[in-house]
Amino acid sequence: MMKKFNYSLLVILCVLFFSNNTLYAQSLDVKVGEETLKVTPSARLFLDGAAFIQDESDLSNGVKIPDVRLGFAADYGKWSGKVDIGFGNGKVSAKDVFLQYNLNKTSYLRAGNYKEPFGMDRMESSTRIKFMTNNATSNTFAPGRRIGVSYVGWSNMLWFSGGFFGDGGAMSNSKDGDHGYSATSRLVFNPLKKTGAIFHLGLAGTMRKADANGREEIDGILKDNTRKIGYSGPLLSNIENIKPLSASISDANYEAKYAVELVAAHGPVSLQSEYFHTNVRRYNNAATYQAKGAYAQVGFLAMGGNYAYSSSSALLGRPSPKSLELVGRFNYTDLDDKASNIYGGTMRDWSIAANYYLNKYIMFRVNYSYINLGDYNPALAGENVHAVQGRIQVVF
Repeated sequence: MMKKFNYSLLVILCVLFFSNNTLYAQSLDVKVGEETLKVTPSARLFLDGAAFIQDESDLSNGVKIPDVRLGFAADYGKWSGKVDIGFGNGKVSAKDVFLQYNLNKTSYLRAGNYKEPFGMDRMESSTRIKFMTNNATSNTFAPGRRIGVSYVGWSNMLWFSGGFFGDGGAMSNSKDGDHGYSATSRLVFNPLKKTGAIFHLGLAGTMRKADANGREEIDGILKDNTRKIGYSGPLLSNIENIKPLSASISDANYEAKYAVELVAAHGPVSLQSEYFHTNVRRYNNAATYQAKGAYAQVGFLAMGGNYAYSSSSALLGRPSPKSLELVGRFNYTDLDDKASNIYGGTMRDWSIAANYYLNKYIMFRVNYSYINLGDYNPALAGENVHAVQGRIQVVF
C-alpha cells in the first residue's frame, strides 16, 4: 500500500510541476515585510540503458529509471535552504536537506544533510559529472552526504570548506549505538579560473570515527558491537547492482583519508584528476588497513566553446547549450592490503563518454567502459567486462 501511495504521489507531483507545459522552474515570490521569500521548484529524471559483454558471469542488460527527484530551494534575505527528495529505485529518500546563512557574497554557513567536501565527483551533482556514474575510486572512498555543519568561503585565489559531520546512518537511524562522526575539510588553490584558462590544485582530508554497528545484550547489559568500516564500488552502472570491489575492516577505530586534486583547462580541453589514500586504525592490535586509488580524465568540447569554472564550488562549470563533449578516463582502485590480510579487490577501467547538452534542461549521454578486475575480487574475480550505456537526462 505504501509503495502504491509513493508512486501515486510522485505522479501527482510531476503533473503539478509540468502542468504549464514549460520545462523551466517557475519561482514564486512572496513579500514578507520588507524582504521577499523566493521559492523555486526543481526536478530531475534519468532514463538509463546498459548492455554488457563479459567473460563468464551473466550481467544484467536492461533499462532503468535510477533517479527521479522533486524538491525546492528557498531564499529569504541572507537565509537560503533546499529540500530534495529522491524516488529512484522504487524508494523514497532524502537527498539535500539543509539551511544556509550567507555571510556575504563569497562565504556561507550550512547545516543539514548534504555532501562532505571530499572527492570532486562525489561533491558534484550527478547531473553535471562527465560520465553516467562517478568514477570507481570516488565511489569507493568519498563519503557523500552526511548530517553536518560547515563553513564555505572563497577569494580570488583560494577556496576553503571545513566542517563536522555525523554518522553515515544518522538520517535513517538504522544502527543503534554511539554514532560515528568526522571532521572534513578541503582547500583549493585556483589562481586561474577564467573561461578557457583554468588551473586548480586541491587537497582534501577527513578523519572519521567508525559508524555505529548496533548493540547486543551481554549479561543483561547493552553494549555496542565492535565497529566496522567498509569500502565498496559498483560496476560503473546503475542497472547492474553487483559490487566487484568490497572490503570490510573489523575492529575499526577510525579512518584517516586524503585526496589530492588537479584541474586544468586550456580552451576547449580540460583535465581532472585525483589521488585517494586511506588508513583504518583498528583495535585489538589488528594491523592497520590501507587502500588507494586514482583517476584522470580528459575532456574536449567538440562543439560549444571553452570550459568554464565555478568559483563558488571550485569545480568545472557545466558546458553551454548545444555543446558536444567527448571525455576519456582511466581509473585504478586498489582495496587489496597484504599487511592486514584484507583483500577487497582491484579494478582498472578505461572509459569514454559523449555528452550532448541539447539545452539547459535536456542532455543525452553515451558511455563505453572496458573494465579489468583483479584475481582477489569478491565478485567477477579475474574477469574483463565491456559495458555500453546510454542516458536521457532531464533536469530543471
